[in-house]
This record gives sequence, structure tokens and C-alpha cells, in this order.
Amino acid sequence: LALYMHRGAALAHDTRYDRTQVYDALYSRGYQVQSLNYSQSRLLLPAVGQLVLNQSGSSEPLRTALDVGCSHGFAVSKLWEMGLHASGVDLSGVAVSIARKARQDALERCVPPLPGRPASCFLQGSVADLPWPSRAFDVTMSSDVLEHVPPELVDLAVAEMSRVTRRLMVLKISVRKEGRKPSLKALEEEIGRHIQLHETVKHTPFWIDKFSRHGFYLRSRIRTPGHLCCAFVLQANDSLLSS
Repeated sequence: LALYMHRGAALAHDTRYDRTQVYDALYSRGYQVQSLNYSQSRLLLPAVGQLVLNQSGSSEPLRTALDVGCSHGFAVSKLWEMGLHASGVDLSGVAVSIARKARQDALERCVPPLPGRPASCFLQGSVADLPWPSRAFDVTMSSDVLEHVPPELVDLAVAEMSRVTRRLMVLKISVRKEGRKPSLKALEEEIGRHIQLHETVKHTPFWIDKFSRHGFYLRSRIRTPGHLCCAFVLQANDSLLSS
């Protein structure tokens, strides 16, 4: 932990800070981990559960799931409870370490990553370079992640999420600038500079259009409180489902 605390000091001297260092430093200061039994992803889990239920009697039930931006692993543990083989990925190695310790990290409960990656249900990595084979997951969920992606990586992130997803995506993407949480304020004061976490703040049609270029269309919207807008479900078109 001390290593990650020292990264805050290093950020003060970088003109172009490493985003992995930023999120490691934030997580080491309590970012998103006030309670391991709470996560913004809870707003998406009922929608995922309904999709699992709807497909349970079909010839192809939903079996595998990915949580992009898994944080401390709350959503992945709930996906396991739904009977899914589920994995999680997060840019922060600190978050991944917390997830591995807080949840029962057993490979028989998740989808194996590409060769050369750690044998774990929780992996450190970027949404722009996901460490799983193509079409590895029946459903991919992601809560409050894509707005954090820098503009130059948005197309790669969308392409990667589309590549690893075979059928459905359940997404929540903020349309607001980030709140100034205590952990963020503390890091900014320590390094003496402003940190922009929400780097791509766009409304829902922007994201729907991006994913449509990879064969996913809007299936439904998910009702959320106004200040937590917006969430929706995307479905792969027939050509993707048959591939």
C-alpha cells in the first residue's frame, strides 16, 4: 500500500500523468471502497438478472458475463450468485487486489483470460485492451466507466467491449462531470493539480451510435434516478449472433 501512496507524490511531477497511477493512488485513499457491499453497479444488476431469467428457458441461456471497471468485485460476486461464470477487469491494480481478497477468487467461477495473464477472475487492464478472446462473454456490464476513458481511446474501448461480447451489453454511463469526492480532493491537494476523471462526457445517443458501428443496437433503457443518468441495454444484431 505504501508504494501506491508514494505514487501520489510522483504524479505531482508528471506533466502527463499515468491514469493507472491516478486510480491506484485514489483507491489507496479509499476511493469507491467505503463499503465492499455497495457499488453503483447495483443499479444495473436487476436488469442483468431479468435478462438471465428471460433467457433461462431458451436453447441458449446466458452463461458468461464480464464487468468492465469491476472495482472491488461487488458486481462480479452478484453475477456469480445469478449462476453466471463472471470475470472482472479494472484499470487499477489496487482495486483488483482488493477484489481478489474480498471475493472468493476461483477460476471455476469465471472465464479464463488469454494465455500469459494471471489465473484470476479479476484482472488489471484497460477497457481499450481487454485480455479475453473474442466473443468470450454472453453479456458485458459496465457502470460509470466509459466517461472516464480519454477521447483518444473511446473508439478502441467501444471496439474492445464489442469484440468480447457475444449477445448483450448492460451499460451505465454518466453524462455529468465527476463529483469531488474526498479521496479525489485529498490527492489533488497532495499533488497540487486538478485531476479530470470524467474525460468523455457525452449523452446517450453518442454512445449508442458508437456501439452501432460494431453491430449493437438499443434494446431498452434502464430507469435510474435523474442524477445517476443514464443506463441502457444493447443487443447484438443477427449477424453477430450467428458468428
